[in-house]
Amino acid sequence: MPEKVYLVDQPAYDTREIRAKVRRVFEQSAFNPRARSVLVKPSFVYPARAPKNLGVITQPELIAGVAGALKDLGARRVMVAEDSLLGPSEVAFVASGVLPHLRGLAEPLYLKKVERIKVTVRGPRVQEEFLVPKPWLDADLFVSLPKIKVNMYAQVTLSVKNNLGLLLQEDRLLHHHYDLQKKIADLYKVRPPDFVIADAVVAGEAQGPMMAEPVHLGVLLAGKNGPAVDAVACHLMGFDPLEIEHLRYVAEDGLGPIDLEEIELENGHLLQERKRRLRRPRVNLDDFPSDIHFHVGTELACGPGCVGMIRNSLDPWQKYGRLKSLAGFHFIVGKPVENLPADLPANRTIVFGDCAAPHRLRGTFLPGCPVTPLALTFSLARKGKMAPLETSLLDIGRGYLRHGLSRRREAQR
Repeated sequence: MPEKVYLVDQPAYDTREIRAKVRRVFEQSAFNPRARSVLVKPSFVYPARAPKNLGVITQPELIAGVAGALKDLGARRVMVAEDSLLGPSEVAFVASGVLPHLRGLAEPLYLKKVERIKVTVRGPRVQEEFLVPKPWLDADLFVSLPKIKVNMYAQVTLSVKNNLGLLLQEDRLLHHHYDLQKKIADLYKVRPPDFVIADAVVAGEAQGPMMAEPVHLGVLLAGKNGPAVDAVACHLMGFDPLEIEHLRYVAEDGLGPIDLEEIELENGHLLQERKRRLRRPRVNLDDFPSDIHFHVGTELACGPGCVGMIRNSLDPWQKYGRLKSLAGFHFIVGKPVENLPADLPANRTIVFGDCAAPHRLRGTFLPGCPVTPLALTFSLARKGKMAPLETSLLDIGRGYLRHGLSRRREAQR
């Protein structure tokens, strides 16, 4: 029997309307959360408030609509689980503006705080063990709410990729290089979602995941099988699902179909009406001004790893027209890096990642495989070069305050 994927016309982020439509989809698909605990996983990869985040994160109104539909159908407990790259997990919930939308519907689950357990994957391609949140495995049901967008590291961000956000940063970065697509497929086997509702009311194109630009598509995709939903999302975005390595892997593992011939579409006309070819992200570094110098390895320089991390860090400078302040900087990445100038200015040279370690004495060395996402941003800040932020500094501060207050309450118990 083919897997069914629902396409739902949803022109705007209207919580009440989304709640009613999602409830109807749950009922039609015989998805029953009554008396059960449900963990909901949106995507807050770079949280900020609308309109800046429209193409980047799962929108709060959608999360609230789904949580409301789950409560309407008798869910005993609804948890919204996420983390933040910008400090404690609370920052993501504050900066996204989601907390007021959850009142009376769901509780936030701050992933940096929860207990973690080690799990083993059978037949791994690259990673056999993962340290995952215990509440994720304990929940009766798992609902994934990805934002549909392009991704410079993994081609697309959809439900299979969305599981990666359940890992702590140090665990997420393991194999975050040429093996990333295999890692994503391995992690998906730990626990596929019981239901997926993908946010393409506004999708994201160009420099995703962090700097994705909004594209209004006005549709939700939903279904019980993640690879099937993701395959339909690929067609909506102008991708062939077979282009996406991690989708090929999970299909080969028998976790779901990615061929439209094996998928039943509800309201399939919406796919034809709304699909468009979303702009792919640039991952190489050849479109920056010539007075910013990149010395790139000839044999190994990973787009899903260090090259992507550099690109991701410098994209905001490009977006806001601030690259002139980085004139004269040199970035060394990958291996082997040959023909380096003898007179590199040490205070304006950044040696990026473990592959470039032989040149660590030529400037500021940032270790890692890959280097952590914000390491370059912080390094430039220490040199007096402050990156433009999409996220409000006030929201970041409020997130830290919420984190501090919760720690105090826990200590007083």
